[in-house]
Amino acid sequence: EVTMILSLENVSLNFGGIKAVQELSLSIQKGEIFALVGPNGAGKSTLFNIISRFYSNNSGIIKFDGNIINDLKPFQLSTLGIARTFQNIELFPNSTVLQNLLVGQNTKKESNFLEELFFLPSVRKGEVQRRIEVEKIIDFLNLQQYRDKSIGGLSYGTRKIVELGRALAMKPKLLLLDEPASGLSPEETTDLAFWIEDIKNLMGITVIMVEHDLALVGKVADRVAALVEGQLIGLGTLEEIQNARQDIKILCDIFES
Repeated sequence: EVTMILSLENVSLNFGGIKAVQELSLSIQKGEIFALVGPNGAGKSTLFNIISRFYSNNSGIIKFDGNIINDLKPFQLSTLGIARTFQNIELFPNSTVLQNLLVGQNTKKESNFLEELFFLPSVRKGEVQRRIEVEKIIDFLNLQQYRDKSIGGLSYGTRKIVELGRALAMKPKLLLLDEPASGLSPEETTDLAFWIEDIKNLMGITVIMVEHDLALVGKVADRVAALVEGQLIGLGTLEEIQNARQDIKILCDIFES
């Protein structure tokens, strides 16, 4: 049985006279890796920002797990089970890798102010459990050697991996990856492909990614949506879209050059 985790029905967003997203409808299935591709200015990041509620769409309905989320604020999505990464890394540069990952776990805290103040046994137990969860992510992403190092002193690629880790620490049902391979070395991109597949297969997390690296998309994505000027012009596997639309193949060649 196929279950939809996210659906967009006739979603549109205009910036003044610019139609950034036009009457777009999509359904994302639970447990799939779904990629958005297209040239710069196609509306991919805009659509991402609509889903994560940084932008409010002018029209259309967005449903997550069967609930309409149009009126929610970005910070409310983490409690529902949506996490995301950013093109521009959003980490605390003066804190360690471990501290940044623990921030992701803090969205799951259930204790109140007084319980925290007196550091009750329930709070201590919760802290231990959060630390265990974070250590699992550190092992999963091979970040052991960076655990106690400050974010500011790490390479760009390592910081991107830490940001992925922090999103995973939120224990999402849906993970939004905004150009996860940009700025990564070929070796880091290969590792990323394995991690994305494991995030789906081992953790049961649905993934939506905006990505220019078509080799990565072809390797991991179950389905791909091609956007041009805010409109959906292709949906299927990357190969199906490239074969069906010569203009998309030309765009893909540009990406890969």
